[in-house]
Amino acid sequence: MWTALAVLAALAVIAWFTMDGGAVLPVREYSFGSVTFGGFGVKVRWIPELILGLFAVRVVTANMRARLEDKSRE
Repeated sequence: MWTALAVLAALAVIAWFTMDGGAVLPVREYSFGSVTFGGFGVKVRWIPELILGLFAVRVVTANMRARLEDKSRE
């Protein structure tokens, strides 16, 4: 688990410094009745960070599940 998290952290650092900090992905404004969403920009730099963060959550939850299954077998 620690190796996988270290690799994901290294990829996150590499992605942070290689992506353009000023690039913005515009999100159009959508309106569904009384609910309105959008009308803002998302910095492109955060998109790979979000994806790598989700992979990190998956690694941690898989490790937790494996430990719980090992305890239940004993």
